[in-house]
Amino acid sequence: MRLIKTTSLILAFVLVAFVANAQNRLTGQVIDSVTLKPLPGASVYIGNSTFGTKTNENGIYTFNDLAQGNYQILVTYVGYQTKQVELAIAKDDKTLNITLKNKAVELNEVTVHSANDWKDNLNLFKRDFIGTDNADECKILNPTILNLDYDYENKRLNASTNDFLDIENSLLGYKLRFLVKDFWADYKTGKYHYLGTVIFEELHGTKSAEKRWIKNRLTTYQGSFRHFLTSLVLNQTDKDKFIIRQLIRPGITQKMADSLNKLKSKPLLTAQNRYSVRTTYTIVPQTLDRLEKAPLQGTDIMHPLPQSGIYQLSFSGYLYIIYKGKRVGHDMDNLYRFQDAGDFQISSIRLKDSQKSILFNSKGLLMTKNDLFYEGAWNNRIINLLPDDYAPDLK
Repeated sequence: MRLIKTTSLILAFVLVAFVANAQNRLTGQVIDSVTLKPLPGASVYIGNSTFGTKTNENGIYTFNDLAQGNYQILVTYVGYQTKQVELAIAKDDKTLNITLKNKAVELNEVTVHSANDWKDNLNLFKRDFIGTDNADECKILNPTILNLDYDYENKRLNASTNDFLDIENSLLGYKLRFLVKDFWADYKTGKYHYLGTVIFEELHGTKSAEKRWIKNRLTTYQGSFRHFLTSLVLNQTDKDKFIIRQLIRPGITQKMADSLNKLKSKPLLTAQNRYSVRTTYTIVPQTLDRLEKAPLQGTDIMHPLPQSGIYQLSFSGYLYIIYKGKRVGHDMDNLYRFQDAGDFQISSIRLKDSQKSILFNSKGLLMTKNDLFYEGAWNNRIINLLPDDYAPDLK
Protein backbone atom coordinates (compact mmCIF):
# COMPACT_ATOMS: atom_id res chain seq x y z
CA MET A 1 0.00 0.00 0.00
CA ARG A 2 1.57 3.27 -1.12
CA LEU A 3 2.35 6.04 1.34
CA ILE A 4 1.72 9.66 0.51
CA LYS A 5 2.24 12.99 2.26
CA THR A 6 -0.74 15.31 2.35
CA THR A 7 0.06 19.01 2.19
CA SER A 8 -1.61 22.25 1.28
CA LEU A 9 -0.11 25.59 0.30
CA ILE A 10 -1.45 29.02 1.17
CA LEU A 11 0.50 31.53 -0.89
CA ALA A 12 -0.43 35.10 -0.05
CA PHE A 13 1.15 37.59 -2.40
CA VAL A 14 -0.27 40.75 -3.90
CA LEU A 15 0.16 39.83 -7.54
CA VAL A 16 0.84 42.57 -10.06
CA ALA A 17 -1.25 42.91 -13.21
CA PHE A 18 1.40 43.57 -15.85
CA VAL A 19 -0.26 44.09 -19.23
CA ALA A 20 1.23 45.22 -22.51
CA ASN A 21 0.44 48.76 -23.70
CA ALA A 22 -0.49 49.95 -20.20
CA GLN A 23 -0.08 53.71 -19.78
CA ASN A 24 -0.52 54.39 -16.05
CA ARG A 25 2.25 56.04 -14.08
CA LEU A 26 3.15 55.71 -10.41
CA THR A 27 5.30 58.40 -8.82
CA GLY A 28 6.01 59.77 -5.36
CA GLN A 29 8.60 60.95 -2.87
CA VAL A 30 10.43 59.00 -0.15
CA ILE A 31 11.14 61.08 2.97
CA ASP A 32 12.38 60.76 6.55
CA SER A 33 9.41 60.39 8.94
CA VAL A 34 10.90 62.83 11.49
CA THR A 35 12.82 65.46 9.53
CA LEU A 36 10.58 65.17 6.43
CA LYS A 37 13.72 65.52 4.32
CA PRO A 38 13.93 63.57 1.04
CA LEU A 39 15.94 60.35 0.93
CA PRO A 40 17.94 60.19 -2.31
CA GLY A 41 19.08 56.76 -3.49
CA ALA A 42 16.30 54.85 -1.72
CA SER A 43 15.38 51.58 -3.46
CA VAL A 44 11.76 51.21 -4.55
CA TYR A 45 10.49 47.83 -5.78
CA ILE A 46 7.28 46.33 -7.11
CA GLY A 47 6.70 43.09 -5.23
CA ASN A 48 6.87 39.72 -7.02
CA SER A 49 8.61 41.21 -10.05
CA THR A 50 12.00 42.31 -11.34
CA PHE A 51 10.87 45.96 -11.41
CA GLY A 52 12.86 48.35 -9.23
CA THR A 53 14.23 51.88 -9.26
CA LYS A 54 16.13 54.44 -7.14
CA THR A 55 14.93 57.80 -5.90
CA ASN A 56 16.64 60.89 -7.36
CA GLU A 57 18.33 63.70 -5.40
CA ASN A 58 14.90 64.96 -4.34
CA GLY A 59 13.71 61.54 -3.18
CA ILE A 60 11.44 61.15 -6.22
CA TYR A 61 10.76 57.78 -7.86
CA THR A 62 8.71 56.91 -10.96
CA PHE A 63 7.30 53.77 -12.59
CA ASN A 64 5.86 54.15 -16.08
CA ASP A 65 3.48 51.99 -18.12
CA LEU A 66 1.81 50.12 -15.28
CA ALA A 67 -1.47 48.31 -15.79
CA GLN A 68 -4.59 48.42 -13.69
CA GLY A 69 -4.27 46.13 -10.73
CA ASN A 70 -3.19 45.62 -7.14
CA TYR A 71 0.44 46.32 -6.30
CA GLN A 72 2.73 45.96 -3.34
CA ILE A 73 5.47 48.59 -3.14
CA LEU A 74 8.58 47.94 -1.06
CA VAL A 75 11.03 50.67 -0.10
CA THR A 76 14.44 50.12 1.46
CA TYR A 77 17.13 52.55 2.59
CA VAL A 78 20.27 51.97 4.64
CA GLY A 79 19.62 52.63 8.32
CA TYR A 80 15.84 52.71 7.89
CA GLN A 81 13.04 50.16 8.36
CA THR A 82 11.78 48.53 5.18
CA LYS A 83 8.31 49.83 4.27
CA GLN A 84 5.59 47.89 2.44
CA VAL A 85 2.55 49.62 0.98
CA GLU A 86 -0.36 48.09 -0.91
CA LEU A 87 -2.24 50.13 -3.46
CA ALA A 88 -4.61 49.74 -6.39
CA ILE A 89 -4.01 51.46 -9.70
CA ALA A 90 -7.03 52.22 -11.88
CA LYS A 91 -7.01 54.15 -15.15
CA ASP A 92 -5.41 57.32 -13.78
CA ASP A 93 -1.83 58.09 -12.74
CA LYS A 94 -1.12 57.54 -9.05
CA THR A 95 0.97 59.46 -6.51
CA LEU A 96 2.27 57.60 -3.47
CA ASN A 97 4.51 59.41 -0.98
CA ILE A 98 6.30 57.17 1.51
CA THR A 99 7.84 57.97 4.89
CA LEU A 100 10.57 55.78 6.37
CA LYS A 101 11.48 55.40 10.04
CA ASN A 102 15.00 55.02 11.40
CA LYS A 103 15.86 51.54 12.55
CA ALA A 104 15.72 51.41 16.33
CA VAL A 105 17.92 49.02 18.28
CA GLU A 106 15.43 46.57 19.73
CA LEU A 107 16.16 43.99 22.39
CA ASN A 108 13.83 41.13 21.58
CA GLU A 109 13.21 38.15 23.83
CA VAL A 110 15.64 35.45 22.80
CA THR A 111 15.01 31.73 23.06
CA VAL A 112 18.31 29.93 23.51
CA HIS A 113 18.80 26.83 21.36
CA SER A 114 21.83 24.67 20.81
CA ALA A 115 23.77 24.96 17.56
CA ASN A 116 22.47 21.53 16.55
CA ASP A 117 18.89 22.64 17.20
CA TRP A 118 19.27 25.66 14.94
CA LYS A 119 20.91 23.59 12.22
CA ASP A 120 18.12 20.99 12.36
CA ASN A 121 15.50 23.76 12.20
CA LEU A 122 17.27 25.30 9.20
CA ASN A 123 17.30 21.95 7.37
CA LEU A 124 13.56 21.58 7.97
CA PHE A 125 12.95 25.13 6.76
CA LYS A 126 14.96 24.56 3.58
CA ARG A 127 13.07 21.37 2.81
CA ASP A 128 9.59 22.81 3.29
CA PHE A 129 10.21 26.36 2.06
CA ILE A 130 12.46 25.69 -0.93
CA GLY A 131 11.50 22.10 -1.73
CA THR A 132 13.47 18.93 -2.40
CA ASP A 133 13.46 18.77 -6.21
CA ASN A 134 16.64 20.46 -7.51
CA ALA A 135 17.17 21.85 -3.99
CA ASP A 136 20.94 21.90 -4.49
CA GLU A 137 20.40 24.66 -7.10
CA CYS A 138 18.68 26.96 -4.61
CA LYS A 139 20.98 28.42 -1.95
CA ILE A 140 20.11 30.64 1.02
CA LEU A 141 22.88 33.25 1.19
CA ASN A 142 22.15 34.74 4.62
CA PRO A 143 20.42 32.07 6.74
CA THR A 144 21.43 33.65 10.05
CA ILE A 145 18.75 36.35 9.70
CA LEU A 146 16.04 33.68 10.05
CA ASN A 147 14.05 33.57 13.25
CA LEU A 148 13.49 29.84 13.69
CA ASP A 149 11.56 28.11 16.47
CA TYR A 150 10.48 24.49 16.78
CA ASP A 151 7.52 23.65 19.01
CA TYR A 152 8.13 20.09 20.23
CA GLU A 153 4.72 19.75 21.85
CA ASN A 154 2.78 20.69 18.71
CA LYS A 155 5.41 19.39 16.25
CA ARG A 156 5.45 22.69 14.40
CA LEU A 157 8.24 24.82 12.91
CA ASN A 158 7.80 28.59 12.78
CA ALA A 159 10.00 31.05 10.86
CA SER A 160 10.12 34.73 9.97
CA THR A 161 12.61 37.45 8.99
CA ASN A 162 13.02 41.12 9.85
CA ASP A 163 14.99 41.74 6.66
CA PHE A 164 15.31 40.25 3.20
CA LEU A 165 16.22 36.58 3.03
CA ASP A 166 18.51 36.31 0.00
CA ILE A 167 18.14 33.15 -2.09
CA GLU A 168 20.15 32.35 -5.21
CA ASN A 169 18.20 30.15 -7.62
CA SER A 170 20.74 28.85 -10.12
CA LEU A 171 18.08 26.64 -11.72
CA LEU A 172 16.08 29.60 -13.05
CA GLY A 173 18.72 32.35 -12.94
CA TYR A 174 17.23 34.63 -10.28
CA LYS A 175 18.29 36.05 -6.97
CA LEU A 176 15.22 36.23 -4.73
CA ARG A 177 14.98 38.74 -1.90
CA PHE A 178 12.21 37.45 0.33
CA LEU A 179 10.58 39.18 3.31
CA VAL A 180 9.20 36.18 5.17
CA LYS A 181 6.33 37.58 7.19
CA ASP A 182 5.12 34.20 8.39
CA PHE A 183 6.06 30.57 7.77
CA TRP A 184 4.97 27.42 9.51
CA ALA A 185 5.19 23.71 8.85
CA ASP A 186 2.87 21.47 10.86
CA TYR A 187 4.23 17.93 11.08
CA LYS A 188 1.05 16.59 12.66
CA THR A 189 -1.08 17.49 9.66
CA GLY A 190 1.62 17.51 6.97
CA LYS A 191 0.64 21.07 5.95
CA TYR A 192 2.80 24.14 5.48
CA HIS A 193 2.14 27.81 4.84
CA TYR A 194 4.12 30.91 3.99
CA LEU A 195 3.27 34.57 3.68
CA GLY A 196 5.56 37.30 2.38
CA THR A 197 6.80 39.42 -0.46
CA VAL A 198 9.55 38.58 -2.91
CA ILE A 199 11.71 40.71 -5.21
CA PHE A 200 13.46 39.10 -8.19
CA GLU A 201 16.85 40.10 -9.56
CA GLU A 202 18.25 38.61 -12.78
CA LEU A 203 21.49 36.67 -12.36
CA HIS A 204 24.26 37.22 -14.89
CA GLY A 205 26.21 34.28 -16.22
CA THR A 206 27.88 32.75 -19.24
CA LYS A 207 25.98 32.37 -22.51
CA SER A 208 25.48 28.66 -21.81
CA ALA A 209 24.17 29.40 -18.30
CA GLU A 210 21.73 32.03 -19.58
CA LYS A 211 20.57 29.67 -22.33
CA ARG A 212 19.93 27.02 -19.68
CA TRP A 213 17.99 29.51 -17.52
CA ILE A 214 15.75 30.46 -20.44
CA LYS A 215 14.99 26.78 -21.06
CA ASN A 216 14.33 26.02 -17.38
CA ARG A 217 12.07 29.06 -16.95
CA LEU A 218 9.95 27.96 -19.88
CA THR A 219 9.80 24.40 -18.54
CA THR A 220 8.71 25.75 -15.14
CA TYR A 221 6.08 27.98 -16.75
CA GLN A 222 4.61 25.20 -18.88
CA GLY A 223 1.85 23.49 -16.97
CA SER A 224 1.89 26.15 -14.24
CA PHE A 225 -1.24 27.79 -12.86
CA ARG A 226 -0.38 30.97 -14.77
CA HIS A 227 -0.05 28.95 -18.00
CA PHE A 228 -3.44 27.40 -17.28
CA LEU A 229 -5.11 30.81 -16.81
CA THR A 230 -3.52 32.13 -20.01
CA SER A 231 -4.71 29.05 -21.85
CA LEU A 232 -8.25 29.73 -20.61
CA VAL A 233 -8.08 33.29 -21.95
CA LEU A 234 -6.94 32.07 -25.38
CA ASN A 235 -9.58 29.31 -25.36
CA GLN A 236 -6.97 26.67 -26.10
CA THR A 237 -6.84 24.38 -23.07
CA ASP A 238 -7.19 21.35 -25.34
CA LYS A 239 -4.37 22.55 -27.60
CA ASP A 240 -2.19 23.27 -24.56
CA LYS A 241 -2.88 19.75 -23.22
CA PHE A 242 -4.87 20.72 -20.10
CA ILE A 243 -7.71 18.41 -19.10
CA ILE A 244 -10.16 19.89 -16.59
CA ARG A 245 -12.27 17.52 -14.50
CA GLN A 246 -14.61 18.12 -11.59
CA LEU A 247 -13.28 16.40 -8.46
CA ILE A 248 -16.05 15.14 -6.18
CA ARG A 249 -15.10 14.90 -2.50
CA PRO A 250 -18.17 14.00 -0.45
CA GLY A 251 -16.10 14.02 2.73
CA ILE A 252 -14.58 11.46 5.08
CA THR A 253 -16.82 9.53 7.43
CA GLN A 254 -15.86 9.19 11.10
CA LYS A 255 -15.06 5.53 10.51
CA MET A 256 -12.60 6.44 7.75
CA ALA A 257 -11.10 9.21 9.88
CA ASP A 258 -10.52 6.73 12.73
CA SER A 259 -8.92 4.35 10.25
CA LEU A 260 -6.58 7.07 8.98
CA ASN A 261 -5.57 8.03 12.50
CA LYS A 262 -4.60 4.44 13.25
CA LEU A 263 -2.52 4.23 10.09
CA LYS A 264 -0.75 7.54 10.66
CA SER A 265 2.95 7.15 11.37
CA LYS A 266 4.09 8.32 14.80
CA PRO A 267 7.86 8.85 14.74
CA LEU A 268 9.57 10.13 17.88
CA LEU A 269 10.62 13.76 17.56
CA THR A 270 14.04 14.49 19.01
CA ALA A 271 16.77 16.98 18.18
CA GLN A 272 18.62 14.14 16.46
CA ASN A 273 15.93 12.86 14.11
CA ARG A 274 13.60 15.79 13.40
CA TYR A 275 15.12 16.40 9.97
CA SER A 276 14.06 12.97 8.74
CA VAL A 277 10.49 13.22 10.02
CA ARG A 278 7.70 13.31 7.47
CA THR A 279 4.12 12.89 8.58
CA THR A 280 2.67 10.27 6.25
CA TYR A 281 -0.76 8.82 5.66
CA THR A 282 -1.70 5.53 4.10
CA ILE A 283 -4.26 6.16 1.39
CA VAL A 284 -7.30 3.98 2.00
CA PRO A 285 -9.35 2.98 -1.07
CA GLN A 286 -10.69 6.19 -2.57
CA THR A 287 -14.28 5.04 -2.85
CA LEU A 288 -15.60 8.48 -1.90
CA ASP A 289 -13.43 10.68 -4.09
CA ARG A 290 -14.12 10.49 -7.81
CA LEU A 291 -13.80 12.42 -11.04
CA GLU A 292 -16.75 13.41 -13.16
CA LYS A 293 -16.53 11.55 -16.46
CA ALA A 294 -17.12 14.50 -18.77
CA PRO A 295 -14.25 17.02 -18.94
CA LEU A 296 -15.07 20.68 -18.39
CA GLN A 297 -14.46 23.31 -21.04
CA GLY A 298 -12.72 26.60 -20.33
CA THR A 299 -15.96 28.50 -20.91
CA ASP A 300 -17.55 26.52 -18.06
CA ILE A 301 -15.30 28.14 -15.45
CA MET A 302 -13.98 31.37 -17.03
CA HIS A 303 -15.84 34.46 -18.24
CA PRO A 304 -14.57 37.83 -19.51
CA LEU A 305 -15.67 40.93 -17.64
CA PRO A 306 -16.76 44.22 -19.24
CA GLN A 307 -13.36 45.70 -18.38
CA SER A 308 -10.99 44.96 -21.23
CA GLY A 309 -8.47 42.25 -20.41
CA ILE A 310 -10.01 41.19 -17.08
CA TYR A 311 -11.48 37.71 -16.54
CA GLN A 312 -13.41 35.88 -13.85
CA LEU A 313 -12.69 32.35 -12.67
CA SER A 314 -15.61 30.76 -10.83
CA PHE A 315 -16.50 27.16 -10.05
CA SER A 316 -17.85 25.02 -7.24
CA GLY A 317 -16.01 22.39 -5.25
CA TYR A 318 -12.67 21.14 -6.58
CA LEU A 319 -11.14 21.19 -10.04
CA TYR A 320 -8.71 18.43 -10.96
CA ILE A 321 -6.37 19.43 -13.79
CA ILE A 322 -4.25 16.95 -15.71
CA TYR A 323 -1.46 18.48 -17.79
CA LYS A 324 -0.46 16.08 -20.55
CA GLY A 325 2.47 18.21 -21.60
CA LYS A 326 4.64 17.00 -18.72
CA ARG A 327 5.33 13.53 -17.33
CA VAL A 328 6.32 13.36 -13.67
CA GLY A 329 7.33 10.87 -11.02
CA HIS A 330 4.86 9.87 -8.33
CA ASP A 331 7.13 10.02 -5.30
CA MET A 332 6.31 13.68 -4.63
CA ASP A 333 2.56 13.47 -5.25
CA ASN A 334 0.54 15.20 -2.55
CA LEU A 335 -2.71 14.67 -4.42
CA TYR A 336 -4.46 11.37 -5.12
CA ARG A 337 -3.52 10.13 -8.58
CA PHE A 338 -6.51 8.74 -10.43
CA GLN A 339 -5.87 6.15 -13.13
CA ASP A 340 -7.02 8.64 -15.77
CA ALA A 341 -3.98 10.83 -14.97
CA GLY A 342 -1.40 8.21 -15.91
CA ASP A 343 2.11 9.62 -15.44
CA PHE A 344 1.13 13.19 -16.25
CA GLN A 345 1.29 16.24 -13.99
CA ILE A 346 -1.75 16.65 -11.73
CA SER A 347 -3.07 19.64 -9.77
CA SER A 348 -6.19 20.62 -7.90
CA ILE A 349 -7.66 23.98 -6.89
CA ARG A 350 -10.51 25.10 -4.67
CA LEU A 351 -11.93 28.53 -3.95
CA LYS A 352 -11.64 29.51 -0.29
CA ASP A 353 -15.01 31.23 -0.65
CA SER A 354 -17.28 29.52 -3.16
CA GLN A 355 -19.32 32.71 -3.43
CA LYS A 356 -16.30 34.79 -4.41
CA SER A 357 -14.85 34.46 -7.91
CA ILE A 358 -11.19 35.04 -8.79
CA LEU A 359 -10.14 37.87 -11.10
CA PHE A 360 -7.13 37.64 -13.41
CA ASN A 361 -5.80 39.33 -16.52
CA SER A 362 -4.86 38.22 -20.02
CA LYS A 363 -1.31 37.41 -18.89
CA GLY A 364 -2.60 34.86 -16.38
CA LEU A 365 -1.82 37.03 -13.35
CA LEU A 366 -4.19 37.12 -10.40
CA MET A 367 -5.82 40.43 -9.51
CA THR A 368 -6.86 39.17 -6.08
CA LYS A 369 -4.79 37.43 -3.42
CA ASN A 370 -5.01 34.54 -0.99
CA ASP A 371 -8.30 33.23 -2.40
CA LEU A 372 -7.30 29.76 -3.59
CA PHE A 373 -6.12 26.47 -2.12
CA TYR A 374 -3.70 24.48 -4.28
CA GLU A 375 -2.72 20.81 -4.26
CA GLY A 376 -0.42 18.77 -6.45
CA ALA A 377 2.01 20.40 -8.87
CA TRP A 378 0.63 23.90 -8.24
CA ASN A 379 1.45 23.54 -4.55
CA ASN A 380 4.75 25.20 -5.42
CA ARG A 381 7.86 25.73 -3.35
CA ILE A 382 10.15 28.74 -3.71
CA ILE A 383 12.42 27.09 -6.26
CA ASN A 384 9.60 27.19 -8.85
CA LEU A 385 8.66 30.88 -8.46
CA LEU A 386 8.77 33.09 -11.54
CA PRO A 387 8.36 36.89 -11.49
CA ASP A 388 5.08 38.36 -12.68
CA ASP A 389 6.84 40.19 -15.52
CA TYR A 390 8.26 36.94 -16.94
CA ALA A 391 7.15 36.72 -20.57
CA PRO A 392 7.33 33.15 -21.93
CA ASP A 393 8.25 32.56 -25.56
CA LEU A 394 5.87 29.78 -26.53
CA LYS A 395 6.76 29.74 -30.24
